Amino acid sequence: MGKAYPLAIAVFMLSLNLNAEIPVHSERVYQQGVHQHGLAVITLALEGDQIDVELESPAENIVGFEHVASTPEQIGVVAKARSTLELSNKLFSFIGARCELNALRIDLSPVLDNEDLESEEHGHEHHGHSRHGDLEHKTHSEISANYQFYCERGFTLTAISLGFLDHFPGIEKLKVVWVTDSNQGSAELTVESNTVYLREIP
Repeated sequence: MGKAYPLAIAVFMLSLNLNAEIPVHSERVYQQGVHQHGLAVITLALEGDQIDVELESPAENIVGFEHVASTPEQIGVVAKARSTLELSNKLFSFIGARCELNALRIDLSPVLDNEDLESEEHGHEHHGHSRHGDLEHKTHSEISANYQFYCERGFTLTAISLGFLDHFPGIEKLKVVWVTDSNQGSAELTVESNTVYLREIP
């Protein structure tokens, strides 16, 4: 974990230098008034054999709304989104090295409060209409997911294909900012071109 901080700082500086429109943390996007539906941002840091990947996206792109889920149907949509975000083997394809997921943190709190999470886990409904009614007017909610991978031979990793555009149609543009021990760059991915090249291919 500790090693990721210098790279995280490097990613932030890179995002400022290469493209002012590519933020590292979604809070910066919304503070600047650039909450753009259809746009998601990934920051990727590779140091040695460890990869840290952070996804930041408006909730609209992931679940189709930006308020706290207030119906069983909406809670189900959020649960499905969580299940999809947990499919690291579907969302990431590593080229040149074998990598395994070490840790995963998903933050869906802007669209699913703690009481709803408890209801989902225990299989019964929770009715909090007054609170949900107020929160449905909240806008600019964002969802994040952090993935940490370990690669057996990180120095042989050449590229990573990302499947977020395939599994979340609400994401129209996926901007990636990345940094390694020896290289850095940025890219905008599409469904047809969804691979980030971390090193030059001979």
